[in-house]
Amino acid sequence: MMTSTLTKEQKEIIEAKRQLALQRRNERLRLQNQQSHITAVDNSSHISSNARDWHPPAHNQLCVTASTCAVKSLTPYSKQTHKEEGRKFSQFVHQKKPSLSTGVVITGNCQLLSKERFVVIVPYQEQLIEMFKSIDSKVYNPNDRTWNFALEDYHVFMKKLQCLKGAVSVSGLPDYVLKTFLKCTHEPEDYRGVDLSRIDKVLIDSLMPFQREGICFGISRNGRCLLADDMGLGKTIQSLGIAHYYREDWPLLIVSPSSVRYLWADAIMTWLPSVPYHSVVVVTTSTDNMKEAQILITSYDMMTRRQNELKQMNFGMCIMDESHFLKSPKAARTQAAQKLLKSARRVVMLSGTPALSRPAELYPQISAIDPKLFPSFFEFGIRYCGGIKNSFGWDFKGSSNMKELQLLLESKLMIRRLKSDVISQLPPKVRQMVILNPEEINSKSAEMKRCAKKLEEENLTGMERRGALLSYYCVTGKSKLKAVQDYISDMVDSEKKFICFAHHKLVMDGICEVFNGKKKEFIRIDGNTESNTRKLLVDKFQSENKCVAAVLSITAANTGITLTATQLVVFAELYWNPGILTQAEDRAHRIGQDDSVLIQYLVAKGTADDYIWPLIQSKLDVLNKAGLSKDNFLESETSVLQKSRKQPSILNYFSEITSIDDELANDVLAGIDVEEFETFEKRSKLH
Repeated sequence: MMTSTLTKEQKEIIEAKRQLALQRRNERLRLQNQQSHITAVDNSSHISSNARDWHPPAHNQLCVTASTCAVKSLTPYSKQTHKEEGRKFSQFVHQKKPSLSTGVVITGNCQLLSKERFVVIVPYQEQLIEMFKSIDSKVYNPNDRTWNFALEDYHVFMKKLQCLKGAVSVSGLPDYVLKTFLKCTHEPEDYRGVDLSRIDKVLIDSLMPFQREGICFGISRNGRCLLADDMGLGKTIQSLGIAHYYREDWPLLIVSPSSVRYLWADAIMTWLPSVPYHSVVVVTTSTDNMKEAQILITSYDMMTRRQNELKQMNFGMCIMDESHFLKSPKAARTQAAQKLLKSARRVVMLSGTPALSRPAELYPQISAIDPKLFPSFFEFGIRYCGGIKNSFGWDFKGSSNMKELQLLLESKLMIRRLKSDVISQLPPKVRQMVILNPEEINSKSAEMKRCAKKLEEENLTGMERRGALLSYYCVTGKSKLKAVQDYISDMVDSEKKFICFAHHKLVMDGICEVFNGKKKEFIRIDGNTESNTRKLLVDKFQSENKCVAAVLSITAANTGITLTATQLVVFAELYWNPGILTQAEDRAHRIGQDDSVLIQYLVAKGTADDYIWPLIQSKLDVLNKAGLSKDNFLESETSVLQKSRKQPSILNYFSEITSIDDELANDVLAGIDVEEFETFEKRSKLH
């Protein structure tokens, strides 16, 4: 016989738990029996003569026994009479059902379903259903078994709900929701009265219809709004349109990730030519003079470091690019931004991903735009962040009532369009030239200076010029790598899947380091990737959401693969054969792609890019005029880089080259890599 190893205390604990389980089982059986008696009464159409004289018991308690349901043989007339009495008796039982469950109260809540209707989320309760049916605007949804009503009947609903007090408890809609939507006309907004003639004509003429609508929305919200359009839909041009409309409130502060500060400066020069060039200041260091700026562009890091100086400038308008950088209220940059935005009359937030993972991350952005929308973060957290209290305090990392939150934000301060919403207005491809941060580009190194000086010599032959440009192109890859890595790092943080093309092995290795450092999954295809492995890598990128990027060689992966799982293509390096570039672009823009594709070219000033970008534009322009190409880089969103007076046009370098030589040059460049180029360069020096 086996001896128990349990101690006396353990046995007592087990016995106590067993007794508790038995008590719970008995209570459950008692309730089930009680419910079955009630059901028997409800279904009975024959009531004894004793039941006809029945009256509600005292103390609101209802006791039902089997004797109550005696069945008798009745005449047709008396049977009808007893049916009527049975119906009255059944109604009384229904009214008293909630109190039978030992004081258990049925709980639920109201949620906004649309601008005109609200839904009640509550467990089944028969008396409550009868109350629902008494409201004229009722609609039952059989899919999720819920009832919804017109918002105009909300107060009627709540008044009728009082009759079930003590048995049913349904939490209502917040006051800020009712104030917003009970006053709402529910008609589409009419922006015809908005006068856009105050905005620079160059910008207005560049707008697509949905971008014009975005500017009108911002103006209708008095310049305090969140532009949450999908990437590639032109949040920059829309925000500049709103800013120029309110230019009397300037100085204007633009805060962005460091990698795109100069893209903002270039956009201002492109779309707001009426703004004096000298009044636009890009702050990159702690010693840059800011006092005379009408438009100040800086990074989040620099804003934090120089917040006291910025506060003294009294900015009347602020644009916060990639505003999800302000997601944490405890972060230093969020606290610095809040101090600046508090005194600004106009605040425009830009983010294609306003809440990266949790609704709680939206609150700092919302409170900066409209501090009075929500009473406090606690109430916001309870309502929309699935707030629960645990042993460590309140946890607001979840989400709840998201449809209501979206409707509220769209009504008060946010406009969001996806590419799929405006696809008919978009071209198949949208090209964008992104000027990299000059502070991160080593354009003043001895090697870069030597290459630039070599190209400026006037007595070079065609082959010598090509060799000099190839040398400059190779060194440019090394020079711009740090700036490219910073830009790619910001892209990874935005959690958008994308393709990144590069040419040199050194640059591809540097880009891969960014993904490895952030522990993100990606694929890489270059000249060393075997054909059978390519298929596996492509399938991984297409099917796995956790695979965030594809790092591809411009020459080794520009054909033969389909990567339609993304609508974003980034070229970390240029390439002087535009046909190769357009083929690379079409890895995403091909059959199976239902969206417009955004293509970004990362360009560095003071490098070989100054020569290669105009060359690409010119070549494709010629092919377009000849009807040999449908692509045109001249229509890229940003302006062409300005060349210095000392710098001759790249077309001069190739004027001596025949078409055969040009094809040969392209073939040479197509196969060249860092290691191979060193050999090529040495050979050029020997000759």
